[in-house]
Amino acid sequence: MLLVKQDHFGTLTVLRSSFCLRRVIVDRIGYLVLRSFFCLIQAMPAGVLYTTAQALSWTMTHVIKIRRRVTLDNLRHVYPFSNDDQLKLIIREMWFTLFLMLFEVAQAPRRINRYNWREHVQIGNVETLLTGLLSRNPTMLLSGHYGNFELAGFIAGLFGFPSFTIARPLDNTLMNDYINSFRSRYGQYILPKKGVAKSVEKLLHLGQTLTVLADQSAGKKGVWMDFMGRPASCHKALALYALTTNAEVVVVVARHNRRMFNLTLACQNLLQTEKMDRANASVKGVTAWYNQQLEYAIRKAPGQYWWLHRRWKDPRKPKPSKVSA
Repeated sequence: MLLVKQDHFGTLTVLRSSFCLRRVIVDRIGYLVLRSFFCLIQAMPAGVLYTTAQALSWTMTHVIKIRRRVTLDNLRHVYPFSNDDQLKLIIREMWFTLFLMLFEVAQAPRRINRYNWREHVQIGNVETLLTGLLSRNPTMLLSGHYGNFELAGFIAGLFGFPSFTIARPLDNTLMNDYINSFRSRYGQYILPKKGVAKSVEKLLHLGQTLTVLADQSAGKKGVWMDFMGRPASCHKALALYALTTNAEVVVVVARHNRRMFNLTLACQNLLQTEKMDRANASVKGVTAWYNQQLEYAIRKAPGQYWWLHRRWKDPRKPKPSKVSA
């Protein structure tokens, strides 16, 4: 009744206040659920969590089947000669890796620190990583939705190399602040995805380290490049950042070793943009290079890649119209 009695502007104000109140309540409930879930995970032994991840991965593969159409479409394009049973094994491994990542993120602040990280993390090709991180030029650490990518920046901070990461903020600010408190525990600072170009350029010119997931779809404005044998839209900005600041570009993946808190930080390769020849010193040249490095890691352990995300979606194609009967 109160809304009916208000004039036009008053009604809008009351409606807006009501919406904001509902949003606050929903955000707080979501935050409490997340914190309760994390507390439960933190209290469980690693062996129980490992078994739980196996059970959940089987359930997601054979019962619930979230994004099954997208996942199978991606896999069939990349592995056209694999049968359904082989693809299901990859899907199950993918879900297993995803749940392990979730459990490890929840427990990492209590398990891994500057003194014991060697018990949990092995570094492959350490010379490549150090060459990039210790260079006088800025460093870009590129990775993808592979293995435990959330722990990659966390681990880099443990080595004493603070970094800046571009990430889209969660709509729930309470949950976003909580997740970012984990990420920034050892010096990984989060930059919001929108309107960040000038800040990134400034940080790189100052010689800072930037970490980015390089396999995000860039939509219509991206540059279309081959990725896993299929055209994908890639962000131009990553290559432009590297070329305009003479950055050292290192592709890094955090590969699971089939046990909880047992990871290999694999440094695939290093690109020194300052030394590139003119023929390859371009957006397409840099993009093709890091796509090839990510592809090599994925083909080495395909079950650790997020096949359920729409990496190869093409917004240029019109949506099929619904034909009325």
